Amino acid sequence: MKRLTKTLKASVAAAFLLTNVSSSTQGDVSNGGSSFGPPGTDLIRIRGAVVCTGCALDEIRKLYPSESTFYKLSQRRGRLLSRWNWTSNTVRWYRMGWPPQLWVRGYEHLLQQLTAEANLLTEMEIEGVLSNTRTLDVTGITLSG
Repeated sequence: MKRLTKTLKASVAAAFLLTNVSSSTQGDVSNGGSSFGPPGTDLIRIRGAVVCTGCALDEIRKLYPSESTFYKLSQRRGRLLSRWNWTSNTVRWYRMGWPPQLWVRGYEHLLQQLTAEANLLTEMEIEGVLSNTRTLDVTGITLSG
């Protein structure tokens, strides 16, 4: 009887331990990388237009009070405001894109294309890597018009 009690206690303890270990491993695991979720979710494409350069988010919101999709993108040469209407990874975009302010980095020719006066209000698609530091590393820009 003593041996049966000891075995039963060991079995209950093992079951309890395994239950706690397995439930604590569920969740958002990044495997030591910089992203949330499965690998490859950092890459993102967004479509929309740059509305203005050097203006403030509050100014634009006063002009367009019914619009809520404006984002402030800061870079080393200043800031720009944009309006995005599509993203390839909505969950990641909303997870990392709120509040609506991101840092933007990229090759000089890409940043010039993004901020060019001629491209204001022009529909474009930006491809890049959106990191947990709320930084969008631009890898490509395609103009649609």
